[in-house]
Amino acid sequence: MRDLDQTRIGYVRHVLGAQVTVALDSALAGVTPIYQGQLYQVGQIGSIVRIPQGLMDLIAQVNLLSIAELAGFQPLTSVGQTGERWIQIQLLGEINRSTGKFQRGIGNYPSLEDPVHFATAEDIRAVYPDKGYNQLVIGRLATAEEIPVCLNAERLVLRHGAVVGSTGAGKTTAVATIVQQFTNGDWPAANIIVIDPHGEYTKAFGKNASIKSVLGTGDNQLQVPYWALPIEDIIKVFVGSQGGSTTQSRLTELVKEARQKFARKSNWLSLDSGAITADTPIPFDINQVWYKLDRENNETLKNKGDPSSICVECEGNPATLTPTKFIPYGQGGASPFKGTYHGTHGSIPDMLRLGLLDPRLAFFREPQPSKDYDPLIKVLASWLGDGKSVSVLDFSGVPAHASELAIGVIINMLFEIAVRSTLDNEGIGRACPVLIVLEEAHRYLGDSAVPIARDATNRVAREGRKYGVGLLLVTQRPSELPDTAFAQCGSLIALRLTNLADQSKIRAALPDSISSLAEVLPSLRTGEAVITGEALVLPSRTIINMPTPQPSSDDPSLEPWRLCSSSTIPNLAPALDAWRGVYNAGHD
Repeated sequence: MRDLDQTRIGYVRHVLGAQVTVALDSALAGVTPIYQGQLYQVGQIGSIVRIPQGLMDLIAQVNLLSIAELAGFQPLTSVGQTGERWIQIQLLGEINRSTGKFQRGIGNYPSLEDPVHFATAEDIRAVYPDKGYNQLVIGRLATAEEIPVCLNAERLVLRHGAVVGSTGAGKTTAVATIVQQFTNGDWPAANIIVIDPHGEYTKAFGKNASIKSVLGTGDNQLQVPYWALPIEDIIKVFVGSQGGSTTQSRLTELVKEARQKFARKSNWLSLDSGAITADTPIPFDINQVWYKLDRENNETLKNKGDPSSICVECEGNPATLTPTKFIPYGQGGASPFKGTYHGTHGSIPDMLRLGLLDPRLAFFREPQPSKDYDPLIKVLASWLGDGKSVSVLDFSGVPAHASELAIGVIINMLFEIAVRSTLDNEGIGRACPVLIVLEEAHRYLGDSAVPIARDATNRVAREGRKYGVGLLLVTQRPSELPDTAFAQCGSLIALRLTNLADQSKIRAALPDSISSLAEVLPSLRTGEAVITGEALVLPSRTIINMPTPQPSSDDPSLEPWRLCSSSTIPNLAPALDAWRGVYNAGHD
């Protein structure tokens, strides 16, 4: 039987609901007692203490330390105790001594003068058991580093989560640690999709993941077919602006006709062409749409008002995006005359052509439409990892507006498929849950995000858990996340945050009983986090385990400044060649 006097640190002085004030024992030297050769951090915010109550041990967490006279605390006894040290603790649960099991909630509250003890390693292990079924080891308790901290995988994945922290606090390594736990062989059919805007995660998962990049080639290229987007977003991808109402109306008409034409010739579609709109996700040839729009915009006629008298100088080719050349219209009312739509579309046809030739947007043009099979089946399979547990979709090197649109399409389509999947048809969602890890989440959820990305992400946040689609939002600016989406996150991993607005967002998200933990956010070490929510038995300050291998998230080194001589001129030619190659590819 353990020596209770050696573990006692003080006595209960004040009880207000789950908040208890404890006067520290005057004989306690400091707040880091040694017990059985081990140092215990009683004076650390987040450390665990216990209060014996018959057959139960109440478990509480330290959230404040003070000296009575400095804090304005008025002791209830003699004046001789004005220098009394005290701590404030929050009751969280209780351990049944007969079973050794921990449960949340309090049955009996402590009385005045009840002794309070620091929790030994044995006590803490009852609260934080070793890894079990459906659990992931994410790190170690900051106040007792020999104790592992495990997350409930089902609650983390299916009830959404958020990883937040300032730049350099360790967000990317924390995400890599979590995801790597699913690649250890215990989860062979996991479906984890990592949206990676900066190309940081490829190194972390290596052979255990499918890596698709927008700038990749062949089987490594990420494909998001343009025809899966509504017409408004197609224009945004390749043009960047919408143009006038006449141009928008004409493009809508041309795209609708092109989709209907494909449906009539397709061997795998059985849709009434009358029900097809410009937004129906059916393949079509955008080159032909551009070709018709460009011809209209530049057309000249030998005879005014006679469309059969077109003055063509050199026929173009839609397959190679070569525009048709017309004989310039005459001056002073002379022949040739301007066509009906001449100049109506302004620079939109030229901008559309340049967008279609831009190799940074080539991933939008794959795969090519097929009349014999549905190309979306293969595309969706590649997004889901082609049979691997983790799929990294690398969007680095793509214009922001294009990546946001593509990410919105991916999230929207995955959710639509999950909604329509059942346990019988072996799809995704309820049949096989999907976790979408969304880096830079504030970019896709804020008011300034493109609608398809914002709406799709918010919809998954609100409804995803019903259909087996989980979100893990990763951001350095939690204050920019909308309240609705953030409130859906059942688990929160908060690393160091230095911005006051971001701290306030986390403080508001924490339960009142542990809101004081938010005060430690600015002083957390790199890789240390406050973890709370449904995936963890108790709110905890945790040192996150380092992933192996680590992601490519380190800051650049200044060693080249030391190693290179002052007269060295950087070799700029390869970078310039690569840059020119990007913009010239396909323009010859």
